[in-house]
Amino acid sequence: MPDQFRTAIADILPSAEAVHERLAVLSNRDRLNVAEFFSGVLPDVDVLISTPGAEALSHDLGALRGIPSVKATPLAGHWTLVGSALHHAGDIRAARGPVRAAVISLELLAGQAEVAATVLATRRNWEVVAVAAAVERTDAAGHVLLSLLGVPVLTPVMLAGTPRGLVFERRIPHSA
Repeated sequence: MPDQFRTAIADILPSAEAVHERLAVLSNRDRLNVAEFFSGVLPDVDVLISTPGAEALSHDLGALRGIPSVKATPLAGHWTLVGSALHHAGDIRAARGPVRAAVISLELLAGQAEVAATVLATRRNWEVVAVAAAVERTDAAGHVLLSLLGVPVLTPVMLAGTPRGLVFERRIPHSA
């Protein structure tokens, strides 16, 4: 399934702007392909936290997994979590131990939204076990910031910036 999504991204390389625009209007088929990929690789989690723009992907993944999702959003100069699951007791149930969460993102670049979501989850005593990004830019700081927090990044597509534009990452064996 991720091969179809990779092909959709390959069709618009090397333009970073085209990748960003494509992710902003993912087709249902591409979004479901990515959700199915994440459903297969994510560890067991109790809640999904979507970053801005990733709400539909998070909803699809939540439907596949049968778990709720909430949204990390900037509000009045700070980040906050919103969503009906936060207000209905029992919607977010830990299968064992603390609540385990995954952050869902369309494009991991600088990592501000993903780090903010991780911090918000930690404040609720949730354990963030992974960030699931549809596309990861290996030339941006996001992956490094998350690794400093001990949060692994899962992605079906890794892109690297070159002087000629974006290409599929070739320096990391599992990304080619």
